[in-house]
Amino acid sequence: MTDTFLRTLLLPLLAIALTAISPRPAAALECGAFSFPKCDGPDAQFAGSFQPGPGIAGFGGGDCKAKRTPVVFIHGNGDRATNWDAPVAKIGTDHTLPPRSVYQEFKNRGYSDCELFGVTYLDDQEQAYIPGNYHRPEKYLIITDFINAVKAYTGSDRVDIVTHSLGASMTLAALKVDDAWGSVRRFVNIAGGIRGLDSCYLGFVFPTCGSENIFDSDIFGFSPINNDWTGSGTEFSLREMPGRHPDVLFYTITAGLNDQIHCAATSDVSTCASGPLFKVAANVRAQLNIGAGSTTLQDSQDGGDSDGIGHMKSRINSGTIIYTMLNTDCRGLNCKGNYRGPVRAAP
Repeated sequence: MTDTFLRTLLLPLLAIALTAISPRPAAALECGAFSFPKCDGPDAQFAGSFQPGPGIAGFGGGDCKAKRTPVVFIHGNGDRATNWDAPVAKIGTDHTLPPRSVYQEFKNRGYSDCELFGVTYLDDQEQAYIPGNYHRPEKYLIITDFINAVKAYTGSDRVDIVTHSLGASMTLAALKVDDAWGSVRRFVNIAGGIRGLDSCYLGFVFPTCGSENIFDSDIFGFSPINNDWTGSGTEFSLREMPGRHPDVLFYTITAGLNDQIHCAATSDVSTCASGPLFKVAANVRAQLNIGAGSTTLQDSQDGGDSDGIGHMKSRINSGTIIYTMLNTDCRGLNCKGNYRGPVRAAP
């Protein structure tokens, strides 16, 4: 058997074997194994030459060129960027299950890896201890630095931002404190604590429920009292941000009384469902309630997430709605797009 024959036969086989045992570079986003409501995929899943900075986790980038406005996804409390690829979760026998995760919905509609990005702004310890997280400048800087990195990588002047829970209020505060609203085209708020958390009225002493810091107004928790950010009538009011930024379009997705974070069993049902809502303005194009299943008064632990849609599933299952909000001129209920679950206008 000649050397030439051996090379011809064995080298391709060797290459296949090495490929099989070598670790593959992470795709722009892969969930990995899923246990509701979290994925166990790698923390950092950046591709191509996208490197947002040392120590920053998240996803995005690839060997491609952005042709659309890039989307930046920002997670909630106790969460991380990888979970934007969490598979859709059952919402009860009476409702049609959406076909894809939020991330895969955008990929299926033609977005490339160079147009979809997510940042993790909480470290492992912060993800594990939810009551200890609150709004503060070092987190704002992670978010705005990431947005700037996405703009530099894609060559885009502005981005679309999709947020959930703590990520909504954290990003609104970041854009205010770091004077970065010029970087935003559209803003989607999913179950954000825009007006604080009604459950914080109970006097919880955890940092998450703190008021505005008297020494540094850029630091605050979700208390609805003694807090310019969760209140109204000040330049810091989260609910009034749309009125101060008319060049940005705003949207809200909420689970209403089915949201176990906003409406705990002890909440005042006359006010808790309004927690995620912006004040009405011409550029607030839609505020939709997709809550389903048990209300938190029926199931004090899980609300609609136990048998319908509550705080977590309002993120996991809303890919078609988010896509419609960012890619059409929709208003009101028309922003539901192809979503087939219950949708109604939030009050």
